[in-house]
Amino acid sequence: MANSRAITEKVFALAGSNGADLVGFAPVERFAHCPQDTHPQFYMEKATGVISFGIKLLDGICDIWGEYDEPGKTISPYLFYGYGLVNLELSRVALALARMLEARGYRTLLFPPTWQISLYRKYEGVLEGRMDADFSHRHAAVAAGLGEFGLNGLCLVPGAGSRIRFNSVITDAPLEAGAPYDGPPLCLPERCDQKCIRICPAEAFSENKMVHCLIGEKEYRYAAFDCIRCLYALTAMVKGSGSRSDMTIPEGPGDIMHWLYNSEQADIVDRNLREAESAGIISGYFCGKCLHSCPAPFA
Repeated sequence: MANSRAITEKVFALAGSNGADLVGFAPVERFAHCPQDTHPQFYMEKATGVISFGIKLLDGICDIWGEYDEPGKTISPYLFYGYGLVNLELSRVALALARMLEARGYRTLLFPPTWQISLYRKYEGVLEGRMDADFSHRHAAVAAGLGEFGLNGLCLVPGAGSRIRFNSVITDAPLEAGAPYDGPPLCLPERCDQKCIRICPAEAFSENKMVHCLIGEKEYRYAAFDCIRCLYALTAMVKGSGSRSDMTIPEGPGDIMHWLYNSEQADIVDRNLREAESAGIISGYFCGKCLHSCPAPFA
């Protein structure tokens, strides 16, 4: 027990000194109900759990997010400081934790934050309307007790709501787990009239269909989500996503082939930024309205 406490304190201190605002540990038992091929022990048989940590986004860059022709608004600070650079910083925290633990004889496994390479193993699923990553950092954050799911399917945390990004380290180190989040509700859709659903420029959220997710012994619910419709906003193809393009998405479920065939019809400025080698790393993806426009947590 003493050794577990000591190594846990080292992990938490190192994460904080490298820029993490929140850090927690989710024991492997809390992942019992997740898809088998995203379970920590699918990759590391003797994993004891997952270290989850997050970096909060600056309110200023979120507050001025807007269309390019909207007075006093711009998307560029969010693309870099709210997406690309934060993902790089999260990766640096993960590497520091992994190096420290492996130097002490423990095994670790890292997955990148939300970039295209995080979909590599399951890329064929995109053709069927799914965008499944190898490992879900937001589910790990909820499992570690850092927050709870909002209607937008993101992990909301006290003091920042969904204005935060996460990364994870799977490990076999004997760390001490914190309790699941048990504070005041962070998502109150009746207060904001389901703002995340209303403002989505791709109409990717369902008002009536919910996803039920069991983490440990606690059930969470969030709005079902059409990943392909969202892709039009992420890749700067529809008005309202912060882009210059104004493409029409066909009614009904997202069609990946329509997106592929029409992606070159986007505005040349949007295409140049989207297709740069740095997309998702330096420039980040567009939109993010359901993240930075969420009013949670409520006062």
